[in-house]
Amino acid sequence: STGSGGGRCVSRQPSRNSRMRKTLTVAIVLVAALIAAGAVLYARNSTPLVPAIATAGAAAAGAPWVVKLHAQWCPVCMLTKGMWSQIETHYSGRVRLAVFDFTDEATTAASRAEAERLGLGPFLEEAGIATGTIVVLDGRTKEILAWINGSRDFDDYRAAIDTALAKATL
Repeated sequence: STGSGGGRCVSRQPSRNSRMRKTLTVAIVLVAALIAAGAVLYARNSTPLVPAIATAGAAAAGAPWVVKLHAQWCPVCMLTKGMWSQIETHYSGRVRLAVFDFTDEATTAASRAEAERLGLGPFLEEAGIATGTIVVLDGRTKEILAWINGSRDFDDYRAAIDTALAKATL
């Protein structure tokens, strides 16, 4: 403004367009960062591999089944990936481990065929595609003993599997 009072007042605040442009730029950067983080998590969330189980071994009564319902795109699977690793480490050789992958049509079809081969087709039909879930099945009847979805507490899995192991020795 001028000292005479007749001049024009010039604002030093950024224009509305400038503020909107900055806000939009920040939003775009945040979205790009989220997409990049999601891509990294997706790439690191590969389907866990477990030792193959012979058809005869699958049909025999005995050790309980611990089944992971997985998909590479599943956010719960991404968050609980470490739980499956702990289960494998702690229970390998004591339970029968199976992973059914629902990432896409091809892996879903392969998983359905593998479930049928292992005698777990009825279970898979009942379970559906509930990714992010680990299920404990009775080794003899293949009935669901525990259904754990998304827990990041290993004690939840340990309690269910240990109960199934104790039942298998009765």
